[in-house]
Amino acid sequence: MPIALSSEQRISIKRKLQLAAEVSLKKYGVKKTTIDNLVQSVNIPKGTFYLIYPSKAILLYEVFQMKHDELQHEFVMKVLSVKDDLSAANVTNIIFEVYKKMDASFLMLFMSSGDLEWVIKELPPEIIQKHIDGDEISMEKILSIIPNVNKKMSGLYSAALRLVMTSVLHKEEVGEEYYDEALKFSISGIVNQIFEEITND
Repeated sequence: MPIALSSEQRISIKRKLQLAAEVSLKKYGVKKTTIDNLVQSVNIPKGTFYLIYPSKAILLYEVFQMKHDELQHEFVMKVLSVKDDLSAANVTNIIFEVYKKMDASFLMLFMSSGDLEWVIKELPPEIIQKHIDGDEISMEKILSIIPNVNKKMSGLYSAALRLVMTSVLHKEEVGEEYYDEALKFSISGIVNQIFEEITND
């Protein structure tokens, strides 16, 4: 039977499990990220895991949500930091940087491979509802920060930027030698169109 943990121990073990899960998701995906491997990685008994998390799915969803929120917050803060000089070039660079960070994390594969859907199906109903009510990394929310953006077109702009975002899953087909340049070029085309329409209005 696992021993009782102090609040400090719980916080420490929880953070270690989150970090171990993030590394494992990036390397192996959901199916090969097992509780046995995680507890071995952080050197705790298996019973202690269940004192912190009722299931693997809850841990993985929490890690996904934390990374998601971190990138969305960074995205918004970067846009707000250049609000007084919100040029097409600045917005292009910000979107490019965030896309590259998504590519370097587990998020893109996690969201596109069916892993996120599996995790959500394993969650308790109250967490599923919270997910449904929550925000995604919303391009529309980001675009709303740009003054005078055409709100009628924001859905199309968002769809175009999401389409470009999914290209990180096809880096080999695109060609790794030119991928970063092609990604930035594609983002720039959409952002320039947004700013051109603002200018013409």
